[in-house]
Amino acid sequence: MLVAMILVTSCQMKTKTGPFDPVAAKAEVTKTLDSIETALTTKDAKTFLSFLTEDGLYCGTDPKELWDKAGFTKEITSMLADTTKASPMIDTKREILFNKEGNSANVLRQFVTKWSKPIEVRSTMHLVKTDNRWMVDFANLALVPDNKDLPKITAAVK
Repeated sequence: MLVAMILVTSCQMKTKTGPFDPVAAKAEVTKTLDSIETALTTKDAKTFLSFLTEDGLYCGTDPKELWDKAGFTKEITSMLADTTKASPMIDTKREILFNKEGNSANVLRQFVTKWSKPIEVRSTMHLVKTDNRWMVDFANLALVPDNKDLPKITAAVK
């Protein structure tokens, strides 16, 4: 029996993965990010949601906006159905950092939009490579005012 097990396991094909290519990986993640942005811009909730993992955490700009995929699906579907809230996002910064194996990435994107101007929005995402596809398992949106503006903002919300 032991000989049979050795023969069976040794005769199976090994899947060899090549070394991590950061240039190719960055191109793949950038393509994914562009597809996500296109889905948002065209208000295509189905395509947008296809980039999110089932077990992810998705956070909005309000402290109470913490969702699993089911909750975020309801929120984003409603948001994208509202045609009065279209607002282009103008990037001011984008960074992509990979883990050493190249199977996950942290993405930082800063942008301004009509509803946030002059305060920038920072989108932070964690992507994992699953079945040769990059998927978002964490996303967070936050307003990031300049530190010099914090006293004015604090005074305005008192």
